Amino acid sequence: MFQKFTEYLSNLGSTKNTNKEKPKFEYTLNKDEKEQLKHSEEKPKIIILYDSEGGTIYCDLLIDYLKGKGFDVIPVTPQEGLGHPAFNGRIDGIYLPGGPNVPVHDDSDPRKKFEGELTKLAESRDIPLLGICRGQQTVGHYHGYKVTDIPEDAEQHELHYEHFDTVYKETQDATFNNKVVVAEGSQLYNALHSKLKHKDKSNIEYNVTCLHHQHVEENQDNNSLRVTGRNKFDGLVESVEKKTGKYYTIGFQHHPEAVISICGEVRKIKLDQIERDSLEALADVDPVSDPDELYRVRHQCEKKESEVLNETWNEKAAKAEIGFFSKQVKQHYLDKAPKKEETQDTNDKYYPPCI
Repeated sequence: MFQKFTEYLSNLGSTKNTNKEKPKFEYTLNKDEKEQLKHSEEKPKIIILYDSEGGTIYCDLLIDYLKGKGFDVIPVTPQEGLGHPAFNGRIDGIYLPGGPNVPVHDDSDPRKKFEGELTKLAESRDIPLLGICRGQQTVGHYHGYKVTDIPEDAEQHELHYEHFDTVYKETQDATFNNKVVVAEGSQLYNALHSKLKHKDKSNIEYNVTCLHHQHVEENQDNNSLRVTGRNKFDGLVESVEKKTGKYYTIGFQHHPEAVISICGEVRKIKLDQIERDSLEALADVDPVSDPDELYRVRHQCEKKESEVLNETWNEKAAKAEIGFFSKQVKQHYLDKAPKKEETQDTNDKYYPPCI
């Protein structure tokens, strides 16, 4: 596996791309689309598989994030299944979260069955689908790939997690324990390239949070999914995508939602501390007799706040991954939403202008 990945990187590095056109992310909203979405009476609707028996902590993180971005998020349990009323109306996105290991040999498992139904629904109706951790494994399983335990050494140490020190030395942040490499040519690469403002078409690398014990095995005879990202250290599959029409089914083995949440919490703590320090410093300053000191303290506070508010490369990458899904969901909603002109024409019929 690792030898194949090394050859993959070597071939990429030796292939010179003379095309100077920047990679284009297909689902970036233009100004009119953003305005239309802003004034829509309804919100784009996302169905989320919600299993109280496992995976709810990280599932809740993404639910909160998506709600904050203006989505209508509807959790549906495996027991409710496709009989849930949410499936009677429009669906703009589907999310399969992480959870316990996939019982690959147990077709009677309710969650596994529901995951398969949602995967097939997304493909048959061209609905954007996001699978994270177990969610990616489920996508792989239902596309004919083997889902197996990650490799261990003789002492049963999972080799996938042997590189924490290397990552920590770079980041000084215990949030991250692995690194992903994404090469040019996929829509994920385009999403990352756009968000990160990557200068050329070289490989994009970023640090991630991995928590899994299974993985999707690559299969040269099965090309139903495109492998878009691999682990830098062991070459294991970290991300996949499949175009189902206009939209994509995508999967991430790592947890971008965890990175986004942790970075947000740390930022809030740091900003609160800056505010406390600033108030404490200002308490000793007389603005009348010492305006220069007042300016210095405020300027120092603003500088620190600006530094904290700047998103790191890894945080931006995590948001680009989730954005790959969420922006598709918005486009899917806009496909069937009445256009601004149509809405105006309809309103004019019933509400003639005053004279």
